[in-house]
Amino acid sequence: MKKEEIKIIAKSKNELASDVRVGDDKYLILTEKGGPKTPYIITRIYLKGKILSTMKTDYKDMISDPDIESRVTEFMRRQHLSAISMFTSEKKKGEKTPSDYLEDVKILLRRKSQKNALELLKESLEQYPDDPFLLSYYGCLEAIVNKNYRFGIDTCNRAIEALKRNVPIGERFLYPVFYLNLGRAYLATGKKKNAIEAFNTGLLMNREDSELVAELKRLGIRKKPAVPFLSRSNPINKYIGTLLHKLRG
Repeated sequence: MKKEEIKIIAKSKNELASDVRVGDDKYLILTEKGGPKTPYIITRIYLKGKILSTMKTDYKDMISDPDIESRVTEFMRRQHLSAISMFTSEKKKGEKTPSDYLEDVKILLRRKSQKNALELLKESLEQYPDDPFLLSYYGCLEAIVNKNYRFGIDTCNRAIEALKRNVPIGERFLYPVFYLNLGRAYLATGKKKNAIEAFNTGLLMNREDSELVAELKRLGIRKKPAVPFLSRSNPINKYIGTLLHKLRG
């Protein structure tokens, strides 16, 4: 087991930073809070200046809370500690962590090498059979590549249940990719309605997730208007839509 050493090097209401030494490597884990126009808490893990992974959570639902400063500060602290805990746990298990496997899988997928990605996932699950992220991608690719539709969908759902059991309540930033994979598994099966439902569920956790939005656009589905009971062309919806676009920009 690799020896670990954790040291907090910066702490303020807007930032938390820790040095985490595992074996011969020293990692920087940095958590930052955005302002009112960018209400996100972002945690990044660095090695020698390179970003290894990123966690992002929005806190829009806290904006109107009179005790927002203390709530967001506590939420930022919990996310930071959770990131450290998850990262060090992975590093203890072996030389190649689930995150390492997942990064390699994503590289293969970007290269359109789905079969090789699936083979790598099979290898990774021999070492980490209960990892929810690996299970989610595995189920998705089993449906797409091997046409094991029922098995693929069941595996994607099992990954979501595993995530709910193992990840602290409130860390919704982890969920969208699980519903993205589930939706893609449904699409491979030809179940468009189920796919749309899965993609929309993912958007409940992060309305700006680019991959979920892109999947819905490919299916001809547009985002719901800001005020659902009014038509999309209603001046109120147009005004709110323009305002929201300016705020996000």
